[in-house]
Amino acid sequence: MKIIKFNEGVGSMRLRVDTLEDLWTLQRVLFPNDLVKSESVRRFRSNESDVGELKDVVVRLRIEKTELDKNAERLRIMGKIVEGKPLDYIRLNSYHTLNIAPFDELEITKGRWHDYIVDVLRNAVSDSRRPRLGLIVVDDEKALSAYLLGYGVQFGNELYSRLSKRMSQKDFTEAENKYFAAIISLAVGMRADTVVIAGPGFTKDDVKKRMEESGEMKKSSKRFIFENTSNTERSGIYELIRSDKVSRILERERIRQEFALMEQFLTGLSTGRSKYGADNVSNAIEEYEAKAVLVNDNLLGEIAVQQVLEGAERNHIKIEVFNSADEVGQQLASFKGLASIS
Repeated sequence: MKIIKFNEGVGSMRLRVDTLEDLWTLQRVLFPNDLVKSESVRRFRSNESDVGELKDVVVRLRIEKTELDKNAERLRIMGKIVEGKPLDYIRLNSYHTLNIAPFDELEITKGRWHDYIVDVLRNAVSDSRRPRLGLIVVDDEKALSAYLLGYGVQFGNELYSRLSKRMSQKDFTEAENKYFAAIISLAVGMRADTVVIAGPGFTKDDVKKRMEESGEMKKSSKRFIFENTSNTERSGIYELIRSDKVSRILERERIRQEFALMEQFLTGLSTGRSKYGADNVSNAIEEYEAKAVLVNDNLLGEIAVQQVLEGAERNHIKIEVFNSADEVGQQLASFKGLASIS
């Protein structure tokens, strides 16, 4: 993502989205009644019976809702047209959908740009400059891959070895070689500068040995790190993210920060230092008993939550926005999606 121009005086920001993660970030900060301006197409009909033809237009919408289509890599922004050109091809107050895709530019206008909203976008700009981290957990039965992205963890498909003790030695060796070849191909092909390969047994060590013997380790420009985990399920991926040995890689990644903040919140619950829910968090802010406020991104558009966050801004309290779809966000959701720590 790139912020092209931010004119806080008139409440407008022009930016360019570059990735699917950027579209996800954008959806987090677009609320009903915000204005969005971008290039689009409209079907122009000269009369009611005319099939019409598509015309290039520039429109400004007042947002009513948004939908993210991850498969098509499109963010659909729906609302009524309040302004546009050429005037011949648009109709004011008619409904329209802007389909925003990677490399598109748009202008967002808000009545007020809260600092925590601007921070979400600026963090996305920083994230776009950071290399992605690839993760693979393996054992002798299966392998599971994932990416640690700016918006959380994206899991890949599972690979199965299909090894059986009932196989002949020849068939077993052939199946084992295919399994390791598939894992190595997966690791080398990941869109990441660093790939962490981990597991509960010796399979990860065998992967390392085979990569060294085949020369894949030297040929690849990637950095490969090998680590232990207790299992090859999704929980093994999250265990890997929390591990101390890879903390140097992950220390700047958002999800690790979220895990640390959630642990701090849970620890404070037993002593009463942590609060959750709009009323309790608001009281903690007003009484200067909050050092940070944790909030799920899917609540940013709610009036009650915005009022709590405005109080945090007035008292110069840091606001941490969590990904509601990720494990930590789901954990925070069980505490009403809004909490404070002191």
